[in-house]
Amino acid sequence: MLKPAKPPFAIQSYNRIFRLIGSAGSINLDKILKKGRKNTGLSDLGDDFNDEALLILVKSINEEAQLNPFGQLMIREKLIGQLESRLWATHWFKKYPEILEQDVLPIVLITGLQRTGTTKMQRLLSELPEARALFSWEALYPAPIGQFDETRKRIARTKRNEKVVKWISPTFQSIHPIFHDQPEEDVLLLDVHFMSSSLEAIMHVPSYARWLNSQNQTEVYAYEKKLLKLLQWQRGGRYWVLKSPHHLEYIDSFNRVFPDTRAIWTHRSTVQSVPSFLSMLYYSRSMFSDHVDKVDIKIHWLNKLADMLHTGLKFRSESPAKIIDVTFSKFMLAENEIIAGIARKHPIKLDDLRPDKINSKEKYVSKHNYQLSDWDLTEDDLKRQFHAYEDLVTNLEES
Repeated sequence: MLKPAKPPFAIQSYNRIFRLIGSAGSINLDKILKKGRKNTGLSDLGDDFNDEALLILVKSINEEAQLNPFGQLMIREKLIGQLESRLWATHWFKKYPEILEQDVLPIVLITGLQRTGTTKMQRLLSELPEARALFSWEALYPAPIGQFDETRKRIARTKRNEKVVKWISPTFQSIHPIFHDQPEEDVLLLDVHFMSSSLEAIMHVPSYARWLNSQNQTEVYAYEKKLLKLLQWQRGGRYWVLKSPHHLEYIDSFNRVFPDTRAIWTHRSTVQSVPSFLSMLYYSRSMFSDHVDKVDIKIHWLNKLADMLHTGLKFRSESPAKIIDVTFSKFMLAENEIIAGIARKHPIKLDDLRPDKINSKEKYVSKHNYQLSDWDLTEDDLKRQFHAYEDLVTNLEES
């Protein structure tokens, strides 16, 4: 049964004090822009900065998210950090124009619904010798701070973030373990352009989510391409290993910006993946708000998952050569065999890289308890809503 953990005493005290004095206020757009510029000593956010995205996001947070005072502090600092990354990235692009003149490395893309094995797949493939992994500290802070060869500050900040998450919500950490030195989703790079579904995962921001879904996503992927070039300029490899469920909903746009990519789509019945994901959302939002509405989470994300699957299935039907299917059940039973099979099919020729030598040991064993009844859902509900996808999963598992 879903039950948010009581926040640490220090956070309870912080929230109580700021509520008593009534000074939590709201996130002020001008102030966070000023703070980001002051912290970096830089002013240029780039010609492709989408100020509308940040404006709508901040408005949605202030009017809809119902953050508690500590949550507001955390989100404010997150936005300032993203602005700082944007400012530093623009600085390096201007100082070293050859960064953007290089070709982006080929991409091994992993996508699929949440809780279908995408994280495990990314971490395994990232251990191949010539893979260019996107570590958590790079995803959160892609631009060097001060000096181009700087890594220490960004790693330290990410370690601090890791400790804070464990402190606030050990339950969330058990559901989706986060480590500064492990690969992480590249959707965090999209945060730097303030057009990312990760924001509607951690907060109730429906007006921002509607706006995001109406936008041309090639814009944000074009900016991600720039950040990937910045990152590979710092540390190279033969190909990127990237993953995010976010890309399934916008796979057409991703393919327009990265046309040579073949995606690995991990599949799992929604009967298992959906309640697991909804519970992760519940604990994620509980870190920042005392008013987490289960009904809102269920309605919003069931609709969004339907959109993701509609887009993904259409793309798969129209461009079958662009997709490599992997089922969760087979992957969990024989991960090395599955990786070897991917290596044989993938155009990047991963088979030269000894996938049989992958170290599959997890640093953290997840203890995640969830059930459909937490969400007033039944197996029939999900099988009925996602029947086309459920048929595909069944056929893949039986093949």
